[in-house]
Amino acid sequence: MLVAVLVADLLFPGSDSLKDKRKRLGGLMGRIRAGFPVSVADTAASYEIPYGSIRRSTLWRDSYDSAKVEVSAQRWADLSGDDYGVSLLNRSKYGYDIKGGTIRLSLLRSPVWPDPTADRGKHTIEYALYPHAGRWQTARTVRRGYEYNAPLLVTVMDPRTGTLPASNSFVRLEPRNLVLATIKKAEDSGAWVVQWYDSEGIGAEAVLTLPAAPKKVVNSDFLENDLGAIAHDGKIVRVPTRPGSIRTIKVYF
Repeated sequence: MLVAVLVADLLFPGSDSLKDKRKRLGGLMGRIRAGFPVSVADTAASYEIPYGSIRRSTLWRDSYDSAKVEVSAQRWADLSGDDYGVSLLNRSKYGYDIKGGTIRLSLLRSPVWPDPTADRGKHTIEYALYPHAGRWQTARTVRRGYEYNAPLLVTVMDPRTGTLPASNSFVRLEPRNLVLATIKKAEDSGAWVVQWYDSEGIGAEAVLTLPAAPKKVVNSDFLENDLGAIAHDGKIVRVPTRPGSIRTIKVYF
C-alpha cells in the first residue's frame, strides 16, 4: 500500500506569493484534487457508504452521470477488474470521482464565499493507494480502510504475569465479510448492544464469540427494543445474516 501525505499552504489574500499560489491552485476558487490514472477498466466503481458499499457508473452516458462531478464515500473507493484493482483510502476527505480509468479524491475547495478566508493556511492531508489482486472483496479493502483510519496503538510495558493467553480476542465475529460495528451498553439496562453488518453483500451465518456465557440473547433494532430470543451455546451465538443487512442483538450477562 502506497501512503501519501500532502502538505498544502494556502496563503491569505495580500500575501507576497499570492499570485504564484493562484497559478498553482487554479485561482482562489480552485479545487485541489489528487488524481491517479490506473490501468483498470470497468463500467462501475465501488464506494464505501455507511454499513455497506454502492456501485456508481464510471461512464459519461447521460446527464445523470455528467452531474456526478463528485460523489461521497467514507473510507475508500475502488476501481477493479476481474483480476486486478486499485483502492484509494482516505482519512477525513470524502469527495471522490472515478471516470474512465482515473480515480480522484478532492482535497481542498478553497472557496471565497461566504468566508473569503476558507481553507487558507497549512493543511496536512493523508491518503493511501492500495493496489491489489482480484476485486475489493477478496483484497479485503474494507479491513484496510478501517486499519488506515484506526491504526493499532502499541504501548511498551514492563513484563507482567497474568492468566490471559498471549493472543486473545475480547469479542470475535466470523466470517470475515461481517464487520463488527458497535459494542455498547444499552441505554435502559446493563445489557450489551452488539451490531454488525455484511460488508460484501453475500450474507452468512454470524458466529459471535463472547468473553463469557450470557444469561440470554435477544434480537434488537436501532431503538434497542427487545425482540425475539436467540439460542446460544455457552459463549457462542449464531445469527443468520442476510446479504447486505445490518443485525443488532442485545446480550444479557
